[in-house]
Amino acid sequence: MARLPLFPLPETVVFPGLLIPLFIFEERYKQMTRDLLEREEGERRFVITLAGPEPGMYRRVGGYVELLAASENPDGTFNIVCRGGERCRVGEVGLGEGKLYYSIPDQPLPLERSDPGLEAIAAWDAMEAFRNYVAGKADPRALEQAIANLPEDPLYQASFLCVNLRVPAAERQALLEAPSLVARLELAQKLMRQGPLSSSGSEA
Repeated sequence: MARLPLFPLPETVVFPGLLIPLFIFEERYKQMTRDLLEREEGERRFVITLAGPEPGMYRRVGGYVELLAASENPDGTFNIVCRGGERCRVGEVGLGEGKLYYSIPDQPLPLERSDPGLEAIAAWDAMEAFRNYVAGKADPRALEQAIANLPEDPLYQASFLCVNLRVPAAERQALLEAPSLVARLELAQKLMRQGPLSSSGSEA
């Protein structure tokens, strides 16, 4: 079974379509970046998982990430941009020969999809709840433009909601681990009902 590099990060949960800029400064992840750049485009995948409270502790569900662009700085660090993909399992963490970074087996964990009509209704309901959630905290025109530019697939609409909720990382992880897309959207609504958006505003 193929193995993929593992990049644990605090406070970071990956959802499909999410663009993630990263500054790479640790030696092990500089090596990971160089190794990925040696691969063909489309094969530069790794996994981001939410780091646990103690070193070596990881959540057992993470997200595939594709390296889109990388710029090496004079000091050997990198600025990279990645795009989130589907979720995957995180297991059998180990070091490869001559590698400083950990890797895991490539084990997809597809999100359950259901009737498109049910998903569309759940997405519409969740988006209406989000409009109320950010009312008075986000520019309405900017918000509507961001929503209008979203892909039609409710999967990416759910990603937009999950990224823009002001909730702790553990609750974002719960959104990632929801068994189905409808369940993810319903959980997002539940989290929105628990409290209004803080004064820090939306990322929309």
